[in-house]
Amino acid sequence: MDTVLIHRARQWRALPAVVAAVLWLVVSLQAAVWGAVLLVPVALLLVTGATSAWLHAGDSRPHQLMAVGAVLGLLLLPFVGWSAGWSAWLLAALAVGVLLSSGWLAAVEQLRPPGVPNPPASVLLAAKVAADNALLGYFVATAQIPGPGNAHRIAREMIDADALMQSRGWTTNPAQFHRPPSLPADVSPRTREVLGRSFVHLRWTSGFEPHPELPAAARYKAHSGPRHMHAWMLRHDDGPRPWLIAIHGYRMGVPAIDLSLFSPEWLHERLGLNLLLPVLPLHGPRRIGRRSGDGYLGGEFLDLVHAQTQALHDLRASVHWLKQVQQAEQIGVLGYSLGGYNASLLATYEAELDCVIAGIPLADAADVLWRHFPVLPRRSIEALGVSEAMMRRVMHPLSPLARPAMVRSDRCAVFGALADQLVPPAQVQRLAAHWGLGSPTWYAGSHLSVRREALARYAVERALLTAGMIDREDTAPRPLIG
Repeated sequence: MDTVLIHRARQWRALPAVVAAVLWLVVSLQAAVWGAVLLVPVALLLVTGATSAWLHAGDSRPHQLMAVGAVLGLLLLPFVGWSAGWSAWLLAALAVGVLLSSGWLAAVEQLRPPGVPNPPASVLLAAKVAADNALLGYFVATAQIPGPGNAHRIAREMIDADALMQSRGWTTNPAQFHRPPSLPADVSPRTREVLGRSFVHLRWTSGFEPHPELPAAARYKAHSGPRHMHAWMLRHDDGPRPWLIAIHGYRMGVPAIDLSLFSPEWLHERLGLNLLLPVLPLHGPRRIGRRSGDGYLGGEFLDLVHAQTQALHDLRASVHWLKQVQQAEQIGVLGYSLGGYNASLLATYEAELDCVIAGIPLADAADVLWRHFPVLPRRSIEALGVSEAMMRRVMHPLSPLARPAMVRSDRCAVFGALADQLVPPAQVQRLAAHWGLGSPTWYAGSHLSVRREALARYAVERALLTAGMIDREDTAPRPLIG
């Protein structure tokens, strides 16, 4: 009985959002015809999301639907709001209310493992989490998952890959799966400028070759985008400086976005570091689809396996190039989100790194992929013999949890967001525990708010200071969680 009462109490949390969504529907039906044609579908998204959140408390998918609908409504109103007259202001207020409700519901209903504190409730936190929900909803809605007609081929590729990896011993000894990279031999620099910032665009031929016996190797090799490695470089000219390899997140790999994430004013100028920002396969100039990142986390599963294998290969080649060509004396790695995953994986293969910082890191890709995989395609491949355990085995050689870090634990750092909707806090906690760090550093924010979080910035500076890559006077003490 107590459980039923608790569930009902949780249901009532979504009632204000249901009321706001229904009001949106009522008002949009009274708009002029052309306005109603665009506003009513948004209303249906809002009503569906809010009602589902009411009926299924604790399910994160309705929160995403609410956020996507609210953002769509706010984007449409400047163009069709005239059709609703003064009621357009009411529609805007209702959309903001549903958006904040999606963030608040997601934050209070999110399950957190023992040891992860609850974030303090606030309107600001609800807004941050709502942005996460909208982005995650967009990712899931636009993922290019092959249709049901491809289910047999996809299942066969996964089953064959699983059998091959087990027979070769790659699932028990991942080091055998990864070939050592060769030193880049044809690095070509080109000076570019973006947003008033000058940087060097490096390009070289990637030495990566997929295992030809793995399924889809020929398909992946036929893509022209990943064949060349690209990186953005900012280097001081006044003598040797420590180098920081900064690895971007999913759907990034574009100079303006990458340089915004890894602020040159902070890392390059104030902290005095040389920066190398590598572009991951299938991103930016290495993309194979219309958008950066197409095919990486939403698309052909074996393309992801080959792309992630190449990512590790190219990152290791970047480390060797800095050591041997740039004569780098100190090299640290910083990654956010998917970049945190790659930074963590790199730490299991490169012992010469002086510092590794994983921010809001994806640690178990198989877990997140299976959880967010659309239900119908997942059921189709499950019926053909594919399981979550199989996906985990195939992804195991690409997991930062499969091997210990080769960097000293006092030079590894992990931080995460308490209300992260894209990378659950449990992922961050698992990586920190795997590295023997105890509790990660936590900031009371979301995935997308990382650039504006003082605790996240301090965690980076503290790790660089501990590794001897920056001077003590460069850091400012701030309170820490964790």
